[in-house]
Amino acid sequence: MRFTAGAMIGLLVAAIYWGTSIYFAYPISLNTGIIGCLFIAIACGLMTLKWGYKTLENILENLR
Repeated sequence: MRFTAGAMIGLLVAAIYWGTSIYFAYPISLNTGIIGCLFIAIACGLMTLKWGYKTLENILENLR
């Protein structure tokens, strides 16, 4: 359950970055975007699994 929550937050963060990268003259290709989103989702899921939900809160706080 915790891994899934972390992975969802990771996908959200990666999708926001991927979606806004086109505005900064640095568009990310589809393949790179999908691989990056999966990598970040797995990393966030593993961090949440190891250190708990407090990690998700810190990730979301740092996005501001």
